Amino acid sequence: MTPIQSAAISATASDRRALRLDPEGIALSTPTVAAEFDRWRRAWTRAWTGQARSRRDLIARARLAIADPNIMDHDETQRLARDVLAVLGAGGRRA
Repeated sequence: MTPIQSAAISATASDRRALRLDPEGIALSTPTVAAEFDRWRRAWTRAWTGQARSRRDLIARARLAIADPNIMDHDETQRLARDVLAVLGAGGRRA
């Protein structure tokens, strides 16, 4: 598993845990929710750092983007588009 895949899985899991802890969406209302949010933020940042080098990396990022499409900023959107073109433009030789 690549660092991107691992971070994307961690971010998705942390996001689900934070939602269960705070279904109203009032972030940082308790220390537990604040800690979970911090874990999510660190994992999200790790997932978008560096270049995706395989289709599996692209799938991990796509799943993360689909989980909460409104959270992606412009740079993350551009990075995903560049990575898709780079990986798929390689003739599909990367797994």
